[in-house]
Amino acid sequence: MQILPASAAGLRARGRAVDRRLRTVRILAVVFGGTWAVALLAGALGATGVGALLAAQGKLVFLVGVALMFVVRGAGATEDRGAWWCFAAAVSSYLAGAVAYEAYYRFLPVAPRPSWSDLGYMGFYPLAFAALFLMARTRVRRLTLALWLDCIVTGLTAAAFAAALALGALLRTAEGSVAVVVTSVAYPAADLFLLGLLAGALVVIGRGAGAGWWWLTGGIALFVVTDTVYAFQVVHGTYTVGGPLDMAWGVAFICLGLAACHPTRGGTAVRAEGHVVLLVPAVCALAAVGLLFSGYLSGGDPVAGGLALCAVLAALTRTGLTFRDVRALADSRRQARTDELTGLPNRRSVFEALELADVRLAGGGDVAVLVLDLDRFKEINDSLGHAVGDALLRQVGPRLGRELRADDLLARLGGDEFVVLARDLDDTGALALAGRLRIQLQQPFRIGGMGLTIDASVGVARGPEHSASAEELLQLADLAMYSAKAARTGVAVYDDERDGHGRHRIEAVEQLRSGIAAGELVLHYQPKIALATGEVEGVEALVRWQHPARGLLFPDAFIDLAESAGLMSRLTSTVVDMALAQCRRWADAGSLLTVSVNVSPSNLVDEEFPDEVAALLRRYDLPASVLVLEVTESILMEDRERAVRVLSRLRDAGVGVSIDDYGTGYSSLAYLAALPVTELKLDRVFIGAMTGSSRAASIVTSTLQLAHALDLVLVAEGAEDQATVDALATLGCDVVQGYHLSRPLPPDQLWTWLQERPLACPVPTAELPA
Repeated sequence: MQILPASAAGLRARGRAVDRRLRTVRILAVVFGGTWAVALLAGALGATGVGALLAAQGKLVFLVGVALMFVVRGAGATEDRGAWWCFAAAVSSYLAGAVAYEAYYRFLPVAPRPSWSDLGYMGFYPLAFAALFLMARTRVRRLTLALWLDCIVTGLTAAAFAAALALGALLRTAEGSVAVVVTSVAYPAADLFLLGLLAGALVVIGRGAGAGWWWLTGGIALFVVTDTVYAFQVVHGTYTVGGPLDMAWGVAFICLGLAACHPTRGGTAVRAEGHVVLLVPAVCALAAVGLLFSGYLSGGDPVAGGLALCAVLAALTRTGLTFRDVRALADSRRQARTDELTGLPNRRSVFEALELADVRLAGGGDVAVLVLDLDRFKEINDSLGHAVGDALLRQVGPRLGRELRADDLLARLGGDEFVVLARDLDDTGALALAGRLRIQLQQPFRIGGMGLTIDASVGVARGPEHSASAEELLQLADLAMYSAKAARTGVAVYDDERDGHGRHRIEAVEQLRSGIAAGELVLHYQPKIALATGEVEGVEALVRWQHPARGLLFPDAFIDLAESAGLMSRLTSTVVDMALAQCRRWADAGSLLTVSVNVSPSNLVDEEFPDEVAALLRRYDLPASVLVLEVTESILMEDRERAVRVLSRLRDAGVGVSIDDYGTGYSSLAYLAALPVTELKLDRVFIGAMTGSSRAASIVTSTLQLAHALDLVLVAEGAEDQATVDALATLGCDVVQGYHLSRPLPPDQLWTWLQERPLACPVPTAELPA
């Protein structure tokens, strides 16, 4: 059984609860919708007496059902609970008016206008308005002035058209007392407010509106039409109970009920961006102007004209606000592409310009890139302070700009480094421009009453001569600048013979980075022999890079590259993983060997490295004792305290720790006493010389005695001949490895070597073939 986190389980439980409530709402919709259909059928058949009473009661039961649907829907909602309950209250208010009418006013010869039932009916509108507002509010993160104006413009335009099409004509033809007219007109007027809010909310929400919103829109729109016709018929005395208008009201309530049957779309509204934000206010403004013009020609309704005029004014305000936002956006975009200190374009602008330069290069054009670095600028900062240095940098841009054309780009890359992008310059022109820029900078700068003189080193690269990529031209110009600085020549054009190693180094770093990820690293293993028994005590894993173009590369071709590029941590972790995986395969084949792996400085200061090693041991189901991590003395000196913590955790887990190249670094008895070391690996310099140098032999002897006194294993690496092996055996050395015993071998060749070698064989007296 899958165990979910508490948060995920809670979310699923809430989701199931919401689904159950939605099913309940849909069942209620079917049941009470059927009740309304029966009541409608009874009224259509002209039922009288008990039949008419049942028809009226069926309509009331239907309204109870709609209110109950909203209550249940609200109980299962999270964000819109208050909105659904407001809808329930609105329908309940309408139901109260209907109950009052059916219980009392229906049986009067002439129903008074206004009546208490009108109070219940009118209570529907403010409650529905509050419900729509709450529902829209949960979908808009922040109601800005722009959103308010969008809502107002759309609402006023919709209200203006509704007034022009129905309400104005109603007012002009209304008869009867003031109370009758006001009561009759109040219904469509309240509907206009609802319709305006709904239209504005749909504009604000945009693509966030779900099916529920469109059912609400249909229901409210139907209310507007029905209430307008109802008011007209009441004023003229033509309204009849149970007619088509009652059916239309029922359909409107069905639409509202169907809105509760749909799940609410989560999240906030997805607003349009860019020029699209002006589309709605522009369309509404044009429609309102058209309505005003039509009214001017035909003497239209004053209410519609007033609403249309307000819509135009709101649209103009919204447009002005949009232009203000556009200006602010343009200003922020300019600031994002401008260096704050100097006012020059910044790195982002440079790389955008390089993209345009690529287009020019692809079309056969040329581009020159000049990188300038101020000489001895650090001295100015250190001796006179950063305020003086900043003042100097602010004057550099105007100085250099004197020598540039209008379409040349001058930008600050960062620190005291600047770049110029120019076109239509050959080698001579680019060199001449670099020289003029240096002359400008060599003129004294007046800062705070004192004169400062500086110089600059300039690197030049031209495309497509040096590269067809503008971004690479920037790198090449940077390499040339460093050559100019090193040679103190002031200006240098990129030269592949002189600067190519830097360029190729950048390429090699990327190749190594991708090679590690692509599995191009391979391991060769050199056996370590226990001199006392002649058995293979373990192996050392030595990494190689199977380069796709250059073939098999040894560590001296890429380890320095990995260290300078910060890849040693990834490389070491990959090697440990590969070594343990191979150890697992050997164990499955019947031979459990210890494996030694060199560890980088970045791993030793990584507090998570012990956990990473433990995870790998668990993955391959290996005991910690099969792994020995080799560290150099120089590594231990860089961050001794953290290295001791990391190594102690590894040692506590059972992993072996070896001091590699012992004797060539900062050998100290203090760290030997403090570190959780299990073996010393004496450097090959002493091992190779011990048979011809008494001093070297004495160092080996004393180191062996020290190791045994500290209960450490001494490993002698670099045994290149039998005489050295014999001398180490005579001294009582523990473990030996070297080319005389075996070269580092790929895993399959090493396995063959192990199988062909007799068990517990003595140390060979002749070199074994690799």
